[in-house]
Amino acid sequence: MAGLAVAEGIKARYPQAEICFVSTGNALEERCLEGKGYKFFKTKARAWKGSLIGMTLFLISFVVSFLRCLWYWRELRPDVVFGLGGYASLVPVICAYMRRVPVLLLEQNVVPGKATRFLAPWADLVLCHWTASARWLSCGERLRFTGTPLRGGLFGRQPTTPPQADQSASGGIAGLGSKGPTLLVLGGSQGARAINDAMVEGLPLLKERVPGLRVIHSTGKEGYARVKGAYERLGMEEGVFDFLVDMGAAYSSADLVLSRAGATTLAEITAWGLPAVLIPYPHSADGHQYSNAEELAAGGAAVVVKERDLTVQGLTELLLGVLTDGERLQGMRRASMAMGKPSATQEVIQCMLELLEGGRRSDRGHQKGERVCQSLSPQAL
Repeated sequence: MAGLAVAEGIKARYPQAEICFVSTGNALEERCLEGKGYKFFKTKARAWKGSLIGMTLFLISFVVSFLRCLWYWRELRPDVVFGLGGYASLVPVICAYMRRVPVLLLEQNVVPGKATRFLAPWADLVLCHWTASARWLSCGERLRFTGTPLRGGLFGRQPTTPPQADQSASGGIAGLGSKGPTLLVLGGSQGARAINDAMVEGLPLLKERVPGLRVIHSTGKEGYARVKGAYERLGMEEGVFDFLVDMGAAYSSADLVLSRAGATTLAEITAWGLPAVLIPYPHSADGHQYSNAEELAAGGAAVVVKERDLTVQGLTELLLGVLTDGERLQGMRRASMAMGKPSATQEVIQCMLELLEGGRRSDRGHQKGERVCQSLSPQAL
C-alpha cells in the first residue's frame, strides 16, 4: 500500500505525472492496482534459495528480468525510481542505477529486508519508518526517517496531523450504533487462523464481561463463514467481514486493535493513535513482525503475544484487562499517537522533489515529478 500512497500523493500535486508499477504479477498486487489508472508492467522475480538449484533458478530469473526491464526502460524513461522492498525491487533498482536515474528505497519494517540491505549502497536516499533501522543500514546522510506512506483515503484526506475519531464515519461500515467499547480484529488481507480461533472461543466471555461490547472482525476469506457463524449465535454478526474496504471507518470506531504486526498495519494504527494487542506472524522473514511489534510495545502503545504462547484464556483475559481499564487505554492511546507519522506521504514526496532538484549523488538534475517508476513486491503491500 505504501507505493499506492506515494503514487496518489504525487498525482495530487502533479496531475500530469506518469506513474508506472513494475510488479511480479502477484494476485494481491494486481487487485490493489486494478482500476487505478497506473501503467503496470510484469517482470519475473524469484527469491534466493540456498540450494544449487535455487541459486540457478534465481540467476536465470534475474537475467530474464534484467533484459525485460531494460526493454521497458525504452518506453518508460523514468525520472525517479522507488524501490518498495523485496526481491522484486532488485532488477528495477539496479537498472536505474546503471541508467543514472535517482533511486529512493522505502523500508517500512524495523529490521530491513535482505533486498533493502543489499540495495542500500545503490540508492540515493533510503527512507525508513523506524529510527532503529539505522542499526542495519550504513547510509550516513542518505538515511531519512519519514515514516510509512499512507493513502489519503484512510483519513478521507491527505493527513498532516493525527486524525481525530469520527464516530459518524463508522455507520457505513456495518450500521453499528455506538454501544460501548469497540474491538477491531485484523488478521491481515489473508486472515489469521490463530487470531480467528482464539476470538471465536473467547467471544462469549468478552461479551458477558464488557457491557455494550461491539467487535469489527476482518476474518480473511478462508475463515469467514466459520467465524461469522460463531458471531451469529451471539447476535453480533453485523460486524464480521471477510475483507474491510473502508479501513478509515473501522479505525475511527475502534478503541483497541487486535492484529498481526505488518508494517503498514502498524503505521495505520499509530497514525490513528490506537492501542493494540499484537500477535506477530511467526514465520515472517527475519522475524520482522516480532521486531515491529516490540517497537510499539517498548513505546507503551501495544502488548505483544507470541503465537506460540497464545491461549484462548490468556488472550481473553488480556483483552478484558485492557478494554475495561480506561486509564490504561488512554495511556496506550497517547503513546500510540506519539509514535504515529500521518504526514509520511508528504515527507516522502518532499524527499523525492529535493532529490530531483539536486540531482543524484554524481549526476545531473531532473525535472520535477514527470515520470515515476515503482518496483512492487508482495512484502511491500
